[in-house]
Amino acid sequence: MIPEEDPVAEAVTVLTSRGHTVEPDDDFENWRVDGGDWLNAGDLLAWAIVLGLNGGVQ
Repeated sequence: MIPEEDPVAEAVTVLTSRGHTVEPDDDFENWRVDGGDWLNAGDLLAWAIVLGLNGGVQ
């Protein structure tokens, strides 16, 4: 059986490994990157993809 990966956790890991500060709200539903506006999970993933950070942790 192939374990399912959590894409949000992966995006957070990649962003933080590249020096970004990522913090969740109390319910882990929304995320703040570098003190900016709150993002939902889809926006967080899109932001990581747009920045080209979805290639994994280096």
